[in-house]
Amino acid sequence: MPGVLLVEAVAQLAGVVAQSDPHIKPLEELRLAALSRVKILGAARPGEIIRLEARVTGRLGNLIQAQATARVGGQLVLEAQLTLSGGQSGGQRTFSRKC
Repeated sequence: MPGVLLVEAVAQLAGVVAQSDPHIKPLEELRLAALSRVKILGAARPGEIIRLEARVTGRLGNLIQAQATARVGGQLVLEAQLTLSGGQSGGQRTFSRKC
């Protein structure tokens, strides 16, 4: 599995982790907004087992920051910081401004 597909895999996992917190309502239309500090250190060959890990490291409004890694045979093959973005769940957004 090439590095770019490993990035896609950890992004998907980070989204699932972010939406699984029982204390926070899931965000609608969650998507990958940014990648930073991405290091692709290898790839996975057919038959190898890939261990993906992702954890949420911060939240600010509709933005979620996550750290993710991928390992093959115990060796680190990918690490990345991801920013996910989504809309508010449970209704429309309303904006107000004082004049």
